[in-house]
Amino acid sequence: MRNRENPESTIPSLISSAWRTAPPVLRRFAYWLWGLGLLAVILAIIADIQDRWGGLQFVTNILAELTCGLFALPLALVIITRLTDYQVKELERTRLDARYDAALKQLTESVRITSEYVEELVEEVSASTNTFVEAAKVVNGRLLDPEQAQKSAKLLQALMDSHQWLFYERVVTPLRIEGNHLRTLLSERVRNGEPTTESARFERIWNELESALRHQRQIMTTGHQELGRGVPNPNRVARLREVAIVHLHSVDHLLQLCRELEAFAGSAGPLPPGRTDPWVNGVRPPAT
Repeated sequence: MRNRENPESTIPSLISSAWRTAPPVLRRFAYWLWGLGLLAVILAIIADIQDRWGGLQFVTNILAELTCGLFALPLALVIITRLTDYQVKELERTRLDARYDAALKQLTESVRITSEYVEELVEEVSASTNTFVEAAKVVNGRLLDPEQAQKSAKLLQALMDSHQWLFYERVVTPLRIEGNHLRTLLSERVRNGEPTTESARFERIWNELESALRHQRQIMTTGHQELGRGVPNPNRVARLREVAIVHLHSVDHLLQLCRELEAFAGSAGPLPPGRTDPWVNGVRPPAT
């Protein structure tokens, strides 16, 4: 469990906090008993002045104990109530920390699976886009390699098909479930007085990821329509090249967000052995 500053580290601060947080009915009960105690003190002083006790030493001891109890009992009840609340909150906080750690582990596994899928997709899209961009170069008013351009355009169109989006949904659904669960736990931690930095950081990443997924679907729909309008020709090749590169950058952005989410979960850091970034290795085409 993380270290937390305790504002009730001294007895006066504990009493002050206990009184502020005590239920109204308990405070009214305390006022009532303290009033009785004050009345008992006044009557005892009057009896002492008038020498009414005589030889009643035992009775005076009992009355003195009762008078002290009238003052001490309400304060004890207030403090015990506060300590009980504190114990319950600490127990809830411990359970919340355990649930939070478990949610982080589950999110880490889900985002790892999603990242691996998107990474493979990026490599496939990169290869197809590279091939299309190279084959669709216009030389003397003609495509450099019309047959290869048409073949790679069909492959890109297949990668933007609605059926391909179903694979996105299938892979992302577990991630959404775990992410929304973690959002709920982060909200509980904020309500319990935890720092809001983690929650704000996760919200930013999560909102960007959801936005990127919506944007990706729009790009896939537009790209599928553009690539399905016929055989690539010199008049349309600039537009098709732009569609292909925008689609590639969109998929790459998803991968970057997945890695950022993986880093948030605490298990990313440097890329694990065997996982390389295609952009660094020069697989992806330039944006121009």
